[in-house]
Amino acid sequence: MITDFFINYFPLYNKFRAVSSIQVIAEVAIPLLGILGLKELLSADVSKETKLKALKLTTIIVGGFALLFTLLGSELFSFITPVDIQIDEQIDGFLDAIVADRQTLFFDDSLRTLILISILAAGLWLFLKEKINQTVLIIGFAVLLLFDLVNVDRRYVNDDYFTSARKVSRPFKATAIDKEILKDKGHYRVANFNKGLMADGSTSYFHNSIGGYSAVKPRRYQELYDFHISKGNMEVINMLNTKYIIGADENRQPKLDVNTNANGNAWFVQNFKFVNSADEEIKALDSINTKTTAIFNSYEFRISFKPDDGPQNYLVDSLASINIIEYKTNYFKYDSNNSNNGFAVFSEMHYADGWNAYIDNQMIIPRNLFRVNYVLRGIVVPAGKHTIEFKFEPSVIKTGSTISLISYGLLLLLPIGWFLIEKKKNVS
Repeated sequence: MITDFFINYFPLYNKFRAVSSIQVIAEVAIPLLGILGLKELLSADVSKETKLKALKLTTIIVGGFALLFTLLGSELFSFITPVDIQIDEQIDGFLDAIVADRQTLFFDDSLRTLILISILAAGLWLFLKEKINQTVLIIGFAVLLLFDLVNVDRRYVNDDYFTSARKVSRPFKATAIDKEILKDKGHYRVANFNKGLMADGSTSYFHNSIGGYSAVKPRRYQELYDFHISKGNMEVINMLNTKYIIGADENRQPKLDVNTNANGNAWFVQNFKFVNSADEEIKALDSINTKTTAIFNSYEFRISFKPDDGPQNYLVDSLASINIIEYKTNYFKYDSNNSNNGFAVFSEMHYADGWNAYIDNQMIIPRNLFRVNYVLRGIVVPAGKHTIEFKFEPSVIKTGSTISLISYGLLLLLPIGWFLIEKKKNVS
């Protein structure tokens, strides 16, 4: 019900991938309430009798629930879901094992909670009875807090996660074909049609695969796969810089083919084909030579760029070249050489936001960074020798970092301000 309320009435909440995101509110609100409660207990404005009464009532309620769950938790809850029943029908004994594990976890957490509540209640009672001072109380709270956090956190990140890299076993063993491809130290991509292009993790482990390893991928790339890659359109495979193709021979054994027609990391084109929609754009890849022609969506071009921005007819001489110098996830660097003004297509996905292009350290205005061939990126390159760079510099990251820094600063100032106000009250 709470989740439905937030989805219906809070903007952007429905963009979260998991409904469990609502738990973040509790994770923030409950500790905040605890801090406010501790502030009142330490405040001189509240009488000792009121504090003792509140401590007694809170301990009975919270401690009572913890005691109830510790003693009767396994009887109060079933610890079974409909999915468990379905799995138990396939795996004999699964249900009993999973229920036993859940009951053990529930009992251990309930008992740990009961012990912590008892210790905290005793500490607060000793403080209110003036048996210990405020400093000892706060130090004790800090120790228990760290103890609790460390023990819970180690369930998710423990010593097993910190293993020397050389001791980590490889999830895949390199085949003879993988070893042969790895001899090539250049930058290229690999297509493994033998194992299922979009689902083969081993190819992506060893190489830059055009299939990737995750079901989460850009929609346009999925459409490119459905329309062309899965059907073996070599022009599309070439424009993705696919140098090695793994297939199967007549005995259904893996076979390696070297694709000498791959376009490379970037290339100059001299012809342009304009289409009127995204559908026409992806279909046009059936009938062009991607080495010499680039496809533009006329509709997007008209609404995004000025009339004089568009590509003209460019000459490409036989000596024109673009070579990749550096390749990282968030940074690409190329050297180009062309005696004429040229239009370069890069075998990298085009993203409208975040990526900036530079020629000789001068940033290209975003409207001159084009999307071509449905998924790739292209720019106009002046005649001569130039250094071309693509940098991932999303403004949202900078904005978010600034907001986070300000928030941490305010969070730090709150206790300092509270301390100064309380000190002023005591002085007066």
